[in-house]
Amino acid sequence: MIVGIDIGGTNIDVVALDLEFRHLGTFKTSEYLPKINELLKEIDAKAVGIGIAAWIKEKPVFAPNLPKIPEIKTDKPVIIENDANCFAYYCAKILDVKNLIGITVGTGIGGGIVIDGKVYRGCGIAGEIGHTYVKGKKKCRCGGKGHLEAYFGGWALKNVKELVETGKIYKTRGFKLFCIAIANAIMLLNPEAVAIGGRIGGRLDIEIVKTNVSKYLPDVFVPDFYSIKDDLAVAKGACLLAKSSTS
Repeated sequence: MIVGIDIGGTNIDVVALDLEFRHLGTFKTSEYLPKINELLKEIDAKAVGIGIAAWIKEKPVFAPNLPKIPEIKTDKPVIIENDANCFAYYCAKILDVKNLIGITVGTGIGGGIVIDGKVYRGCGIAGEIGHTYVKGKKKCRCGGKGHLEAYFGGWALKNVKELVETGKIYKTRGFKLFCIAIANAIMLLNPEAVAIGGRIGGRLDIEIVKTNVSKYLPDVFVPDFYSIKDDLAVAKGACLLAKSSTS
């Protein structure tokens, strides 16, 4: 059995993979992050994959949406990967594509890149679309100003659940900036597909997203767009990366 853990800004999701994926539980990050090593002790697994909302260079170096970076202590084989990279890897597998941009919108905004079927990390932190400069001086949780995440996502928008359910989110300034940022990423990478998920992103109307992103692109650059309506996608991707590292 392989276990995947998604440590997000609001929730920690845990899944297991043997013959198929099983959801083991979802916990509040604020309550369970200090107990993460206790949780790992209770898990009987061949390997553990951990997707974490953090910037990683060999090890996590900064986590703007977490109260702290946990020190993982376990005798099990473990891989620690950026949560959006886990998401992108999972999406590439289930969509059967080799080149993909994965974007998660939850507490913050994450981005992952898959090139030729492999996660592309650059010097470690590639893909952080949420912390690209889009406009203005609004302060981001990472300390920067004018970042996409300062205008769009769970912590940036008030009453985000209502905005999504009523469709008013598509009229916000943040949504426009979100679409421009995606278009810029597409122009740089020219992927086969863009997959959007997360507890907010997975509830966006993907056709509206595609239409608005396409406004900023030449037709030949517009890829396929997919909505990933699976809140456990990061944890599942962590499972698959752990499995590939032990096989």
